[in-house]
Amino acid sequence: MAPRFAAPAAALSAAVLLSATASPLSAQPKGTIVASNMDAHSVTIVDVASAKNLATIPVREGPHEVAISPDGKQAVVAIYGNRNSVGSSLAIFDLTKPAGEPRYIELGAGNQRPHGLAYLPDGKHLLITGERAQRVLLMNLETQAIDSSMSTGQATTHMVSLTANGGHAYTTNIAAMSVSAIDVKTRKVTGTWPVGARIEGLSVTPDGKEVWVGGNESHLVYALDAATGAVTHRMEGFGMAYRIGITPDNRTAIISDPGSEKIHIADVATHTIRKTIDIPAQAPSAGADASVRPASPQGVTISRDGKYAYVTLKAVAKVVVVDIARGEVLKSLTVGAGSDGVGYSPFIPAAK
Repeated sequence: MAPRFAAPAAALSAAVLLSATASPLSAQPKGTIVASNMDAHSVTIVDVASAKNLATIPVREGPHEVAISPDGKQAVVAIYGNRNSVGSSLAIFDLTKPAGEPRYIELGAGNQRPHGLAYLPDGKHLLITGERAQRVLLMNLETQAIDSSMSTGQATTHMVSLTANGGHAYTTNIAAMSVSAIDVKTRKVTGTWPVGARIEGLSVTPDGKEVWVGGNESHLVYALDAATGAVTHRMEGFGMAYRIGITPDNRTAIISDPGSEKIHIADVATHTIRKTIDIPAQAPSAGADASVRPASPQGVTISRDGKYAYVTLKAVAKVVVVDIARGEVLKSLTVGAGSDGVGYSPFIPAAK
């Protein structure tokens, strides 16, 4: 049967003022945000409730994606590099000591350009995509040893997403225009599925039934059957569906769209957009150039209770906090230049 097309259902658009004060009608979000600042070559750690910057720590060039351990006490940042350097390491942060220096794990010259990250539920093992090597590594973080190296054989293996039970993982392979499926238990790549040009953003539903994929050039979000790879739905209405996050209850997807300067809130069951938030042009939170510019919403992470989404605004060095049920931006947090990857932890460091 041909895939069913699902246009946005009565997508609502609301221009929002990005204030530092939370809406009085919403409960105050709490926890800690870890943002990678690609251009500043740093990582910023922020207390969500107070919007206080707990630390901004210099790291090696080109920090990209962020992963937070299941207990919330550790953050891992992929050191991807940039045009001037090629990264091949991970920076590990102890969130119980947010101002502390990170320790680095070297992946070796054969594993350059690490990017996508996903913790396994045991909190000891981490999946890491390696773009240049076209593979996914499974690392034991306690021993710093690579447990397994799984070859996708697909160019630009970029993002990785893991089912809630840790049983299956999926990658987007940008240049190969495909998705790879991995059986984590057997450490084997079990499928390669053609999808479309320049697919990048990726999230598997927590129940493991669907894989949502963003098409940067097609302006679509594809929903794939996680067992077969068949495209079952195509969602329209995006400029660039860059990153996708899905709430733990399996009901709602958050999709950043720097191509249209929007954040979309979509219903997982019906594959329709239920609300769209317009992100206004604005001045950066810091820096010498205070001119107003498009904000560029990019990285997405979701709180463990599924109530809030955190989206980086790369061009203006901010992270916005979105109340998912209300479909509103509650506040913005100041981070660093080129804010890209972002991770949420429910852990709150003790005040000194």
